[in-house]
Amino acid sequence: MRSLATAALIATTCVATARAESLPTAKYLPLDAAIEAALGALEQCKKEGHHISVEVMNANAMTLVTLHDPHASIHSNYSAHAKAYTVLSYSYSSGETTSDQIARRITKSPADVARIAGIPGLVLAPGGVLIKSGDETVGAIGVGGSTGGKPDEVCAMAGIEKIKSRL
Repeated sequence: MRSLATAALIATTCVATARAESLPTAKYLPLDAAIEAALGALEQCKKEGHHISVEVMNANAMTLVTLHDPHASIHSNYSAHAKAYTVLSYSYSSGETTSDQIARRITKSPADVARIAGIPGLVLAPGGVLIKSGDETVGAIGVGGSTGGKPDEVCAMAGIEKIKSRL
């Protein structure tokens, strides 16, 4: 009987303590900010004469928005998606904030390139950039379809610049 009373007291204490704790909070990327970032990237690339696709994901790699220039190439959509996915996949362990930084590091090692090649959906090319609120990752933007890849990253950064004050 005594052990039953002790167990009941412990259970009651645990429940009371659990109820007293508030729910955790986390920053997230609102849909309207994702749309604004995507439009900013698309506008920048159009201004530079590039026909691209852009995709914005949340921190869990769920696509929030995808936009395409009417003259974007057939592979630009896949490229934009993969670049955002790549930077989200590798930034947590490496601290890098762009797919270009990740690509430059990984391509120095044939073994690392081979390892990456075996993971579906990753692309080692410029154009993916993390979206951060302070130190917290809230998403990523990927741009694909420009010539040479480097303009993709410039356009992605322009998209983030559009929402910078809200992050």
